[in-house]
Amino acid sequence: MKRTLILLIAAAQAAASPGRIITIADRDDRSPIPGASVISSNGMIIGITDSEGKIEVNAKDYPLSLGSIGYEALSAPAAGSDTLLMTPCPLTLSEVVVTPEERPVTRILTYAREYCTGATPTDTLQLYGEYMLEYFLADGKVKGYSKSHRNAHELASRHCGRIANASGTDSIMLPTPGDDLSMLSFATYMASVPQGREELTEAMRNGATADTLPGKYGPKQMFRLANGLFSSKRDILADYKDHSWSPWFFRLIGMTTELQEADITYTYRHNESGAHGADDFVCGTYALRLLGKGRLFKKIMGIDDALDMRCHIEQYPVLTEHLTVREYQEMKKSRKERTESFRVPAGTPPPAPAIRALTERAARASR
Repeated sequence: MKRTLILLIAAAQAAASPGRIITIADRDDRSPIPGASVISSNGMIIGITDSEGKIEVNAKDYPLSLGSIGYEALSAPAAGSDTLLMTPCPLTLSEVVVTPEERPVTRILTYAREYCTGATPTDTLQLYGEYMLEYFLADGKVKGYSKSHRNAHELASRHCGRIANASGTDSIMLPTPGDDLSMLSFATYMASVPQGREELTEAMRNGATADTLPGKYGPKQMFRLANGLFSSKRDILADYKDHSWSPWFFRLIGMTTELQEADITYTYRHNESGAHGADDFVCGTYALRLLGKGRLFKKIMGIDDALDMRCHIEQYPVLTEHLTVREYQEMKKSRKERTESFRVPAGTPPPAPAIRALTERAARASR
């Protein structure tokens, strides 16, 4: 089964046809919206908008589903205007529990969605997952705290997938943790929460609503202040020539893997101090594109062409609480055994219509 799925993803790049560039902008001030997710009519992830709010789409992708934190979800029914306007909407913060005692460890419980898609000229593959993730953070050195606990820990997950082709086959899959399909997930590796505090740049403190810090070969970090939200997008590949990175240790063993996209965006509720941290965190988005093309890689995977894979993750905090070291250590002991019911924070944008249709089919199939 895994080989079949990989073969479907492998030719994704061959399916693309020349497209057009559209711009996603704020309806109120017409400023571009970077990091907005764009999903095609069949639920395939096209990508996220760049620092200028632009993205390339094809006519066959319409109607488009657009999503961005702090904006109403938008559907673009047909190829028309080169600029699509999104309407700002109020945002509901997750619960933050603060007490006056000495509580140096912060626990963040989040709800996350993961989209993984691929296509060939005749086949399409959709993978969709939902997660409850847990993080423990600490400022500075805290006796008894382990830095490994700042990484995502899965407390619950559920997945569904779909394979469709030109011959009329349309199959729904309900993978469970550990099987072939769920092993394609990157959520617990990619998703993260702010580890420190991010401050307004000098230009933004002087009134600018956006700013960019340069990298060696392109913009490395992009900031935006709009609708009471402060966002920080970091391009991990900005210092790499041709905007790609091939880890040398993979090349040595014949498993050349080229990382072509790796972006992390944190969005915060803006506060008057201009310094934003975990208590202000309202959303994280993460984008990844990998191309596996080494000889040994192809042999192990059983493919002839490069493996092209896209992944997009959205994460929303459900609960942020501050713990004593003893409370943290008690939770740490039970971490492997604890589970968590799915909790979708109020104000979380709804999934695209095609994704809702997929999950509804999966639910019917499981009955």
